[in-house]
Amino acid sequence: MKLQRNIFASLLLLSIMVLGFTSCSDDDDNNKEDNSIGNVYVLSSGGKDSNSAALITYNAETGKTSNIFENVNGVKLGDTGQDMIYYGSKLYVSVYNSGIVYVLDKTGKKLAEIKDDSQKLQPRMFEAYNGKVYVTSFDGYIARIDTTSLSIDKKVAVGANPEFVKVVNNKVYVANSGGLSWQSGYNNTVSILNPDLSEKKDIEVAVNPVELEVDKYNNLYLISRGNYGDVPTTLQSINTTSNEVKVLDTDRSFSMYAVSEKLYLLKKEYVNSKPTSSFTYWDIASNKVVEGSFITDGTAIADISYVTVDPKSGNYYVAAANGSNTGDVYIFSAGGKFISKFDTGAAYPMKILFIYK
Repeated sequence: MKLQRNIFASLLLLSIMVLGFTSCSDDDDNNKEDNSIGNVYVLSSGGKDSNSAALITYNAETGKTSNIFENVNGVKLGDTGQDMIYYGSKLYVSVYNSGIVYVLDKTGKKLAEIKDDSQKLQPRMFEAYNGKVYVTSFDGYIARIDTTSLSIDKKVAVGANPEFVKVVNNKVYVANSGGLSWQSGYNNTVSILNPDLSEKKDIEVAVNPVELEVDKYNNLYLISRGNYGDVPTTLQSINTTSNEVKVLDTDRSFSMYAVSEKLYLLKKEYVNSKPTSSFTYWDIASNKVVEGSFITDGTAIADISYVTVDPKSGNYYVAAANGSNTGDVYIFSAGGKFISKFDTGAAYPMKILFIYK
């Protein structure tokens, strides 16, 4: 009986402690980190030269986040997280200023670190195709990663400061921005290569080509961002048979996101040094720009950095910088109504992926 009384007393004390902690909590606890692994992966750039990039997961059922890379590996992700792609049950993450491509499993555990032995890799954007992962390097190259050996098996020069890469109709397209040469003039080419990175040819496009996107019908689109002054942004299409470039619209597209029958166009402006974000969309069926946003309840988000849709729930996930050391991800229903948001734990979220078992 004495033993039972002692156990009962211990359990009672534990219950009081738990209740005490619970009473001190508030609604923000829904955003605090735990050790569970969610299906939503968010890569944040962090501040440059601050070693503050982060890869977190978000559990949509519990509302909890987890800094999986740091928790699992015991080290920080690095400096300037740029892009990530999930391919062949592996997660590839580019950390631009650290010069590393990490290969991880779904738990965030490091499987490999890919670097360039000859010179510092400057990894930017990914594309996967036919057992290979392609990554642009800002020093003017595209590299191909073998997904078995987890090493670079080929690297060739393209144009100045390449950004997005897409594979369409068995061709590799690379947008050469020339972003670091803004004082002397941006680049205006897209490089086209075979999947083995042979037979490179360049086509001329509008100034400062950055983003490439492919819709559900395999149409290829390009956004050139101009000179951020008197040369506007330009939305273009590239015919992947003839390589003909066609201007579709100007001054309304900083970034783009293909969702079903629409190509959402994000316009970013600065008013009194404060960012504003707004949407139109390219209607794929009618081939014209239409005014309108997927956000239907009037929710305003100042500095949007990425948009995607959860293939399972149909909810929109909108990443945004919030002017501090962390970012936010807003969740909207398929009908465009705000549901909730969560803190990304690092500045400037860059990419969101959904990985389901």
